[in-house]
Amino acid sequence: MPFMEWFSSLPTTAAVLLAMLASAAAAVLGLLVVHPIVPHRLRSVHNDVSGFILSTVGVVYAVLLAFIAVAVWQDFDQADRLVQTEANLVGDLYRNTAALPDPVAQNLRHYLFVYAETVVQDEWPALMAGREEAAAGWQLLDRFHLELVQLHTQDLGTASLHAGMVRTLNELYDARRGRFHAATADLPSILWWNLLAGAVILMLLTYLFGVPHVVMHAAMVGLLGAAIGLVLAL
Repeated sequence: MPFMEWFSSLPTTAAVLLAMLASAAAAVLGLLVVHPIVPHRLRSVHNDVSGFILSTVGVVYAVLLAFIAVAVWQDFDQADRLVQTEANLVGDLYRNTAALPDPVAQNLRHYLFVYAETVVQDEWPALMAGREEAAAGWQLLDRFHLELVQLHTQDLGTASLHAGMVRTLNELYDARRGRFHAATADLPSILWWNLLAGAVILMLLTYLFGVPHVVMHAAMVGLLGAAIGLVLAL
């Protein structure tokens, strides 16, 4: 979706502030619509019942928000670990080329250096913007793999190191695939609909309170809306 791509491309601070302000504005706007329709006198009579129902719905919605927050944090932690693993594997391969003969070793180091630059300068910004630009990185690893497997040596030490580098390269493939999967994975659509529906129900219940001063009522629902937007921005 174009809006989601644009929202994902924003800096974290700007995205969080925008979500909080938009949620607070929507909450206050909803109150201003409901306030003249449902008289204050009618709402204030049922404050006790409204408070009990609001507490129940609030607890249920809080559990849902907590579940979403934990799931998002776990995805972030997994992506962070995969990035660290990928960086370690690239570093291991780079150091192991020191035992290989030239010009093979120089070519392999060149491929790894360009690969690291491509990941940091091209792939990471693209993933932050919600895009996947993996072709250049895969091509560099393919060249590295082809150069490595074409190396034949009679030295047992070099042959053992060569086999170890092939295993490390396969682990690098796995870490790279995992990074793309973790970065592009998203919550199921049904969870987003549940979150939005729960937020609407929760805000509608807050409108049914009969607060004497509408300004204070607007401030309270605005803060609640900002808090919901803060969590949804995750």
